[in-house]
Amino acid sequence: MARARMADTIREQINLATRNVLASQSLHDLVAQECRDLRDAQIRAGAASPVFSTFVDGRMNDAEEHVRLDNGIVSYVFSYLAQGVAFALEECQKRSPARTGAFRKAWAVRVNGRWWTRDTTVIPKGSIVEIVNTMPYARKIDTGGQITSVPPGIVEAVRQATYRQFPTLTIARKFINLTDGQDARGGHLPYVLKAQGIESGLTWSKADGFERLRKPRRSNRKDRAAGQVMTYPALVLTESENG
Repeated sequence: MARARMADTIREQINLATRNVLASQSLHDLVAQECRDLRDAQIRAGAASPVFSTFVDGRMNDAEEHVRLDNGIVSYVFSYLAQGVAFALEECQKRSPARTGAFRKAWAVRVNGRWWTRDTTVIPKGSIVEIVNTMPYARKIDTGGQITSVPPGIVEAVRQATYRQFPTLTIARKFINLTDGQDARGGHLPYVLKAQGIESGLTWSKADGFERLRKPRRSNRKDRAAGQVMTYPALVLTESENG
């Protein structure tokens, strides 16, 4: 009986000591700093993005010090949106015709529907980003309606290249409306077609480059009639909140 009481007493003392250790603020601080050190080491090594969200026991943006010490979890969801945009923008420029450099310089970035003039590294995570060339002939070059020194399909080629580097991003090629601002030449956006659109009759292949299948002819499409607003091929990048 005495041994049983002694065992109970020792068990209570152990439980009390364990609770005190688990509740110790210094231990919470130690665990929190260890988490941050591991995170920062990954960022310094280039293995993780410097843009991230912190989840502590499932709570977003809570402090690491609040993690439970008994099977609690601190996780970091790294955002690669800003890095993906920087990569895609550079690829758009690299793949552009470089005869005068005007088209190459005309690529612009929109974030959540507004023109972005700041550095791409500070684009907020969770944004909708559009990369678009504002030249009036951007659509012709992208769709192969104009002979240039580069293959058509710049936007799609960049989409594929960017997705290979950043598979956590959602990346699409879309035709978008531009309703404000100026194009790279100083003209008002959007560009309004001055005459009926022309079907170029051109085709392109990797083996032969541009070839003419037939003579150019007027297009019967309503969206290419004089007075219609041009839509612009764009690369659209998004990222889910949870990476």
